[in-house]
Amino acid sequence: MGARLIETSVTRMFGLRYPIIGAPMFLISDVAMLKAMGEAGMMGVMPALNCRSTEALRVAIRTLREAAVPFGINLILLENPRLEADLTVCLEERVPLIVTSLGNPSELIVRARAAGVRVFCDVVSLRHAQKAAEAGADALVAVGAGAGGHAGVISPFVLVPYLRRKLSIPIVAAGGIADGQTLAASLALGADAAYMGTRFIASTEAPVGDDYKRALIESGPENIVYTAEVTGHPANFLELSVERYRLLREAGESAGKRWRDVWSAGQTVGLIEAVQPTATIVAEIVEEYERVRRSLPPLQPDA
Repeated sequence: MGARLIETSVTRMFGLRYPIIGAPMFLISDVAMLKAMGEAGMMGVMPALNCRSTEALRVAIRTLREAAVPFGINLILLENPRLEADLTVCLEERVPLIVTSLGNPSELIVRARAAGVRVFCDVVSLRHAQKAAEAGADALVAVGAGAGGHAGVISPFVLVPYLRRKLSIPIVAAGGIADGQTLAASLALGADAAYMGTRFIASTEAPVGDDYKRALIESGPENIVYTAEVTGHPANFLELSVERYRLLREAGESAGKRWRDVWSAGQTVGLIEAVQPTATIVAEIVEEYERVRRSLPPLQPDA
C-alpha cells in the first residue's frame, strides 16, 4: 500500500501529500522551516522581506529549489520599497507560488501568469476576493478572524463557505486552524487547503527564542490582542508582548524594537501543548484528521 495522502485541488497543484500550507510569518519563516515543511508533506511560504536583500532572496529560492521541496514566497504589496526587485527575482527564478498580501494584486497576477508562476491572494471579504478572482488569481487565502498577524474580522466558519458559494476558484482557509480537528472542519467548510502559522512557531525548527515558544503554550485565545497600533493594520499578537511594546513606546524605545519584542500569534495558541519537530506536528495533524473523519456521527434512519 502506498503512502497516505489527502488530495485536493491545491495538493494537486504542487504535488503535496497534505493540504496544509505554512503561513508566511515575518522574521520567522525561513529556508530551514520551509525545507522541513516540504519534507513533511506540506508546503511553506516565506515572506520575501525575511531575506535581508533581494539577492539574498534569490539565494534562498535557489536553496529551496535544490532541496526539491514545494514552497511559496509572500510579497507585501503596500509600502514595500523592495516589491519590484523581489517580484522580478521571483519571476526570473520561476518560484512555484507567490502569495500576495495588503494591496491590489491585479498587475502582479498578469506578470506572474506570463511567467508561468501561480498566485494566491490574501482576502478578508467578498469584495477583495472577487477582485482577485477577476484578475486571475489561482486561489484565495480566506483570512478570517483569529488568524495570527494581519487578520480579518469574519469568522472562518462563515468566510470560507461564503466565498465558496460565490466563487469557483480554490480557497485556502486561514484563521483558527492548528490540528487535525480544525483541518477537517476547514475542508468540510469547502476549503481546498488550510493555512497554519502559529502552530509552527512552536516547532523545533522555528528560529525564535524559547520564551516566545513557551508563551504560545501558556497562552489561551483570551490572551490574543487584535490591534493596528503595531503595524498600522489590524493584526493579532500575544497580549504580554503588546503590553511590553506599549511600555517601550512610552520610553521612546519602540521604533527599533517592535518587530523583535511584539510576538505575532493567532487564537490557536489554546490548541498548542508542546514544542515539537515539524515532521511530528504534521504526522499528528494527519492522524487526528483521520480519527475525526471516521468519528463523525452518521445520519441514522428515523425510527
